[in-house]
Amino acid sequence: MERVPVPTRLYVQDGQAMLQTVELPSSVYEAPFLSDGLRQALSEGEGRSSFACPVKDLPEEGPLPVGLIFHVSRCGSTLVTGMLGTLPGVRGVSEPEALSLYLLHCAQGACAFDAEAFRRLIKAFGRGVGPGGRYVIKFSSWNLLFLDRIRDALPDVPWVFLTRDATEVMASNFRSPSAPLRWYRNREPWFEACFPDWPGEERDAPEAFFAGCLARYAQKAWEHQGPLCLWVDYARLPGMVHGHILAHFGLEADAPQRARMEEKGRYRSKGNTREAFVPDGEQKRAEATEAIRAAVKVVVPGHGW
Repeated sequence: MERVPVPTRLYVQDGQAMLQTVELPSSVYEAPFLSDGLRQALSEGEGRSSFACPVKDLPEEGPLPVGLIFHVSRCGSTLVTGMLGTLPGVRGVSEPEALSLYLLHCAQGACAFDAEAFRRLIKAFGRGVGPGGRYVIKFSSWNLLFLDRIRDALPDVPWVFLTRDATEVMASNFRSPSAPLRWYRNREPWFEACFPDWPGEERDAPEAFFAGCLARYAQKAWEHQGPLCLWVDYARLPGMVHGHILAHFGLEADAPQRARMEEKGRYRSKGNTREAFVPDGEQKRAEATEAIRAAVKVVVPGHGW
């Protein structure tokens, strides 16, 4: 089984961001989320040699990703990453925690953000892709709050921004909260790092808070609009993957490869991945509370980007 160096842990030591890398089967990248693949491989004793070094001292050589995937959460980003990952020589890297932790530690002031160091950290996820190998990285939704820094490090890499009807996104997040909503409810330290300007009088208004999150995500994407950015609506998936995203990332697929991508798109991208995907937009809208609907109407421009 092929083994590649995989980033497994990022931490701060004496004001310096450190990265631990472990030799693991390359199949860890095939999980819906990299953290899932790492957890399973490490629990099964698949880890071999381990190495740690400052992020700024990571190797400079290596390819940058051919594309970046940003999203508002619960909008098909895991599906897109998985479909692209079916292409020969293409690795889909889904929400690597090391990138999120680096951004969070920098936001907290535990270490200083360095664009070159972040670029080297990004390249660490492309190790072992092989000659001519390519990879795409899907960021966590709230990473959009730091899009200025990400694009400063990767100014020439094309990216997509996936959106979905805001009411549907809200309903999904209130059923199963994503990180920002958990931070808000528990007042975890990461909340202050990501939302230092959040008004105190709204500390007990989760619907208004999360609608505000979605609005901030969209605003960040708008600020960086340009030829390298492609907006993708959830309602147009999975067709947009081979219809537009492939070309935007400079990727190609022949008929059999497109067939494999389409087959991947017929099933759920997380949870029971053997279960056929069934559109749930109508169900999500029905689940939305009046508080959710009111927050979307007030905060999210156009109710849907």
